[in-house]
Amino acid sequence: MFKTLIATAALSIALAVPAAAQEAPAGSLMKTSAMAVPEAVDAFLAILARKGATVFAIVDHAAGAGKVDMELAPATLVIFGNPKLGTPLMQAAPSMAIALPMKAAFVEGEDGKTHILYTDIAKLAEDHGIDPASDAVQNVAKALNGLTNAVAE
Repeated sequence: MFKTLIATAALSIALAVPAAAQEAPAGSLMKTSAMAVPEAVDAFLAILARKGATVFAIVDHAAGAGKVDMELAPATLVIFGNPKLGTPLMQAAPSMAIALPMKAAFVEGEDGKTHILYTDIAKLAEDHGIDPASDAVQNVAKALNGLTNAVAE
């Protein structure tokens, strides 16, 4: 009984913590930006263009929610890639095709800051049987870190 009460209390406390103050979900990395979501997305898209990356899609989740008369804080997903970086990963493990291209989510947290979430490529590669220390993984990790740092605080 006592263990149940402690577990219930711990769960209540965990749920009371604002989502923005929590760590990135498992398998993801998170940074913050002082820019509002639309400005951070625009800055990210400009960097991708300068770097020669392909933008496959931009999903405005808040706009989608608005279409069904629901509200959602600004949240935009950018789906992007570069065959020079992604192809070696898929050569190492064809199953990586399910995880690529890369994605970055820009969401407004309860703290009003823009949170940039993206996949931890080392963890993803490991899940697909690729050595996280391999050059292919490290090249993608370096690129993702640089791209997201360019719009983070």
